[in-house]
Amino acid sequence: MNDAHEIANLKARYCASSDKSSHDPEGAMAELMGYFVPDATADYGFIQFDSPDKLAGFMTTAIGGGSEWMIHMLGSPRIEVSGDTATGDWTISVHSKRRDGEALLVVGRYSDRFCKTADGWRLSHVGFTRYE
Repeated sequence: MNDAHEIANLKARYCASSDKSSHDPEGAMAELMGYFVPDATADYGFIQFDSPDKLAGFMTTAIGGGSEWMIHMLGSPRIEVSGDTATGDWTISVHSKRRDGEALLVVGRYSDRFCKTADGWRLSHVGFTRYE
């Protein structure tokens, strides 16, 4: 498997684990923590994170915890590998049903950075821009 394919699979696992957080927050948290380098950061525009545990906690409580279900759909990947680092951009749409019954659609773009470690590719930064 080539590097770009491994990175795409990592991002797909990240999204699937985020989706899982609505019904299994502890399992989702454990999975999400395995996708990051220890000093990973994130910027969601309205909130920033300086550690993977803060981002994973946000995904499994504020986002997943407020949803009955959700599903992330990625498209149009653009992955550029340069040695042991890489960038990846995806369009994304997330459909969810909030616990208050509201149906929600979020669309945007992920712009991420990755590092190759002894355990394979890991996220070093998650960037998200929401389009409204």
